[in-house]
Amino acid sequence: MQKYLVAILLRFPPLLSAQGLRRILTLLLLLLSLSQTGEAADKPRPIQIAITPCTDILKTFKEYQPLAAYLQRQLRQPVKLIIPKDFPEFERLITAGGAEFAFQAPHTYVRLSHLYNRKMLLKALTPEGESRHRGVIIVRKDSPLQRIEDLKGKYVIFGAENDMAKNLSAKRLLTAKGINPDTNLRGYKHDGSCESIALNVFLKTADAGAICDYSFKNINASKEGTETELPPNQLRILGETEEIPTWVFAARAEVDPKLIARLNEALTALTLKNNNHEEILESAEIGGFVKAQDQDFAEIRKIMSMAR
Repeated sequence: MQKYLVAILLRFPPLLSAQGLRRILTLLLLLLSLSQTGEAADKPRPIQIAITPCTDILKTFKEYQPLAAYLQRQLRQPVKLIIPKDFPEFERLITAGGAEFAFQAPHTYVRLSHLYNRKMLLKALTPEGESRHRGVIIVRKDSPLQRIEDLKGKYVIFGAENDMAKNLSAKRLLTAKGINPDTNLRGYKHDGSCESIALNVFLKTADAGAICDYSFKNINASKEGTETELPPNQLRILGETEEIPTWVFAARAEVDPKLIARLNEALTALTLKNNNHEEILESAEIGGFVKAQDQDFAEIRKIMSMAR
C-alpha cells in the first residue's frame, strides 16, 4: 500500500502551496490508516481456550499444545491456550470472560455452568474410551494397610480442595467407612498433581494418597521414556470412589454457535484409531471427545451440595 501512496505523491507537481501539501499529506495518512485497519481485520482473532491446571503450568501447556495445534489446522484460525496457576484463578478468568472456551473438571463446570452454552457441551473420554472415571486411594505395595478403615490415625494427601475425584469423592469414601478426615486422620494436606501425590506416597512422606484411576495406571505401570520418577509396580489401590463424569469442554454462552459447532466437530473427530490423532490424545491423557448434556452432571451437583 505504501508504494502506491508514494506513486500518488510523485504525480503532483513539485511546486505546491503549503496548504495544498498539507491536504495531500492528510489524504495520504487517511488512506494509510484505512489500509492498516483493513489488514488487521483480515487477520482472524485467536480462539482462546482455558484449561483447568492439574499439574504445573508448563507441563499442562506441553500436554495440550498438540491439541491446540490440531485445532488451529482444522479451523484455520489461531488458537491460544490459557493455563491459570490454580482453580480460583481459572474461575476468575472464566467469570471475567477472559476465554471463549474452557476445558475443566466436572465440579468446576458445575460451579460455572450458568456462564456456558449448556446445549453444546462435550466431555472427554478416558484413554480406555470411558466417559466416567474414579478416584483411587493408593498406598505403597509393601504397606501394612489393607482396608480404608485402616487409615485411621494415618496421614493422607488429597487433590486440590475443589477437585472432585481426588478430594471431594475421596473424602466421601473415607466418611462412608467411618473415618472423619478432620478428626480421625493424623493429618492431611492438598496437592494438585497425581504424580506428586504418588511420589509422596512412594517416598513414605504420606501413608496414602488420592489420585485419578487412569493416572494410577500410567504412573504404576510406567514405561521407559515417560516423565514419571517412580519405578513401576510399587503402589497399589486401597479403595475406589464412586464413578464421576470426566472433564467438560464448554463455550461461553455468548460465543457464536457456528464457531462452537466447528470446534466441537474437530474435537469429536479425534480418535485413537487414527495414527495422526494418537500422539495428540496421548499427550493430553484423553481418549477423545463425545457430546454431553448438562444433566450428565446432576450427580456432581448433589455431591457438591452435600459437601457445603
